[in-house]
Amino acid sequence: MSERVSIPNALANRAISGNAEAQFELAELYMQSEHEDDIILAEEWALKSADNGCVEAMYWLGEGYTVYAKELAEEDPEESKAHFELGYYWLSKANMQKHPAATLELAGYYRRGDVIEKDVEKSVKLVKQAAELGEVQAMRDLAFIYANGLGVDVNEEQADYWTEKAEALTSK
Repeated sequence: MSERVSIPNALANRAISGNAEAQFELAELYMQSEHEDDIILAEEWALKSADNGCVEAMYWLGEGYTVYAKELAEEDPEESKAHFELGYYWLSKANMQKHPAATLELAGYYRRGDVIEKDVEKSVKLVKQAAELGEVQAMRDLAFIYANGLGVDVNEEQADYWTEKAEALTSK
């Protein structure tokens, strides 16, 4: 049996009083545990944080639900679908707040057609939005999309532009 996570009183008090950042910090602490009750508490605190407007919590939940949905896809399609729906919901909310990584993850929903109608054009638009928000992986993806004409016309100039932009950010 794994040990439970130790929570600082000051953090717990801030979280209980409704501080969204403290709630998310608490969720992340609980997630570090392997104890099942702590994992449940991690989700509960992340949901409170996201409901209180913490965009990082929205992304964290969206990404987590998406990963879990993919793991469940073969063995329990209905449960997987429910988690994809939750992932889509939270990623969409984070995207509205212009969270770059959430926007890129959301693009995957449109590319794959997870719980929404497949829409390659919308997917490419979201990848571009994430790239413009500074998401380096989105820049690399966009360069690949333009170089190979995936949902767009081949455009070497755009492919080079996004490759150079990504390289400039990663070489700093």
